[in-house]
Amino acid sequence: MNKAKITGILLAGGESRRFGSHKAFAKLHHKYFYEYAIEALEGNVDELLIVSHPALEGQFRNQTTVEVLLDVPEYKGNGPLAGIFTAMQKQSSDWYVILPCDTPLVSDELVKQLITFTKEEGIDAVVPIINNRQQPLIAVYHSRVVKKIEQLLNEKNLKMSLLLDRCNVKFVKNHDLRRHESEFENINNQTEYEKIQQKPMTDISNQD
Repeated sequence: MNKAKITGILLAGGESRRFGSHKAFAKLHHKYFYEYAIEALEGNVDELLIVSHPALEGQFRNQTTVEVLLDVPEYKGNGPLAGIFTAMQKQSSDWYVILPCDTPLVSDELVKQLITFTKEEGIDAVVPIINNRQQPLIAVYHSRVVKKIEQLLNEKNLKMSLLLDRCNVKFVKNHDLRRHESEFENINNQTEYEKIQQKPMTDISNQD
């Protein structure tokens, strides 16, 4: 059986209104947030794409060799579903690993573990549940969900939870992943940013 082709998608198209500036280019321990996501993805995927906000497109192109996309025009600005759809339309793959740009503690090992669950038959998506919260933007989706995403976009139903409702989802909990819950912390405001800056990166290493 042929090895499944996997594409990594870094979602960096949000407005970051609560944060006050674009989170992708916030720094933690001398690296940009987006660089942590790329490092977590690149060793686990065959292709890698960034879906960007127009205001960030030039900066990404100047700082990384990863291909940068903007939302397809008909769904421009329609949130994560638009970004995922755009990347799926651009790059044909069997599976797509999604990461946001505001979870800088996410690891290569977490991505690797999520991918292992895709071997189960009939699974449309692999989605963690951490502290009773679904994490649909740190997840893996099969290519067949693109039609469901397009339907939701056309209906203007833009919540990720609505996509999960229409998919056969393999939900995995922290005991399945054996990862530190801080890997799933997304940074929404300056208070959270200040808190994470005080946390040594070693806090999440060697959690296997």
